[in-house]
Formats: sequence, structure tokens, C-alpha cells
Amino acid sequence: MNQIKEFFEYIFNSIKIWIIVQPWEQGIRVRRGKQIKKLNGGIYFRIPYLDSVYIQETRLRVITLNIQTLMSKDTKTITINSSLGYSITNLELLYRTLFHPEATISNMAMSEISDFIFKNNLENINPAKIEKSVLDKLNAENYGLKFEYFRLTNFAVVKTFRLIQDNQTWVDNGLDMNNKK
Repeated sequence: MNQIKEFFEYIFNSIKIWIIVQPWEQGIRVRRGKQIKKLNGGIYFRIPYLDSVYIQETRLRVITLNIQTLMSKDTKTITINSSLGYSITNLELLYRTLFHPEATISNMAMSEISDFIFKNNLENINPAKIEKSVLDKLNAENYGLKFEYFRLTNFAVVKTFRLIQDNQTWVDNGLDMNNKK
């Protein structure tokens, strides 16, 4: 029964001649793959099969960046976690410049964090400087986005221990890792 309902919804949506864009959304209509029209909140007519309509919310979006473990210029290990808030200001420009905005922004922010940490000694590194550096980098290009904030959610100077397990080394020291007790 659900498949029949989905089939009728698909047929209805394919011949629907109007599009509703909510006040907190922006849209673009591409006619015959050539003409682009920006759509703000309201009702718009479309020609089925000739128009493609893309709608995105312009409200604040938040990306939580993955934890990074980095080494500063003076070989201190730092673990950082952060989040980034942004909103869409120009949907047409966004569609023309970025394919996957969240992945691109995330990678740009994480690479700027890495670059900042690698180029500075621990005494010159603090959350405020990192946040400013990342926002400056992101605001340097115009992608149709407004970067509302960038904040570090975790900042720790840590000691790392790496254990390289080689069976021969264990055996040489009188320990056999394969023996069960």
C-alpha cells in the first residue's frame, strides 16, 4: 500500500506546476539547463520536465569537526576538537563554487588548524589565536556563506606514548605474547 502512495506522490510531484519556498529558505530554478533564477520566500511557477528546482535552508548550520592530534613547532603534542557555525547567504554562488560544502569547509578549517599549530611553538598557541586564524582563512574566499562562529571545544596539551609491537622484540626480552596463562 505504501508503494502505491509513493507512486502517486511521484506522479503528482512530477506534474506539479508550483514550488513554495519558505521564508527561511532560498532556491534556484534552472530552466532547460541554461537559465538560472534565484528564488526567495514565496510561490513560484515551474514548467514540469524543463525546470529543475533546488531549495536549501539558510538558517544556522553547525559542523562538529573531528578530533585532531597535532605537533607544534617545538614538538609538543596538542589534541584539538572544534565546531563551526555558518549560514547560506547566496545559494547561487554556493552552487557555482562548492560541490559538498560541509566536507569542503570542514577540510579547510582542519587544515588551517594544522597549519597554525605546525608553524607555532606551544607558548604562542592559544584558542583565541587559532579561532581567529581559522575564521580569517574561511572568510578570505566568497562561497555564498557567512561564517557565524568557530570555537574550540577541546584543547589539550598531551604526552603521547607509542608502543611498537614486534613479536621478536618481545621474545628477545623474555616475554612471549603468544603464550596463554
